[in-house]
Amino acid sequence: MSDETRESGGSLTAALRTLAVEEETLGASPAVAARLLEEVRTIGRVRRRRENLIGVAAAAALFIGMTVPVWYRSDAEAPRPAADAPAASTDAELTTDFFPLTYGTVPAPGAQLIRMQVPRAALQSFGVTAFHAADDPSPTVLADVVVGDDGLARAVRFVRVPVR
Repeated sequence: MSDETRESGGSLTAALRTLAVEEETLGASPAVAARLLEEVRTIGRVRRRRENLIGVAAAAALFIGMTVPVWYRSDAEAPRPAADAPAASTDAELTTDFFPLTYGTVPAPGAQLIRMQVPRAALQSFGVTAFHAADDPSPTVLADVVVGDDGLARAVRFVRVPVR
């Protein structure tokens, strides 16, 4: 480098340093500084409000997600009397209460009641022990089955027709 280039570079550097020192004391006017500070605070408030709203929405979704299945299940499982106690029907038949099956909580519009014979062991699988007469030699018992229009069985009750 030539001496002239070094001198001009040195004088430029000196001029920039002098300018930086002079501008160091300069600042924004108090009105501009106040406006900027208020804008930064507003942005912070909006951000905190949005974060709080997201937190509340997440908590509400979690609450709903946990309570709806419990509410639906408790609504579908109505308390029922003991299975061994027969309930009298209008036909002078003795019946148990309905026992919900696997798809008992699935809605069944257009359901039908179908009477059929089922193996006697079906009584024991539902915990019914003292419903049918011990002297009945038949290997089957009568049952009323609630079947939805989709063909799925929803509930079953056992029927005993009194001997006349």
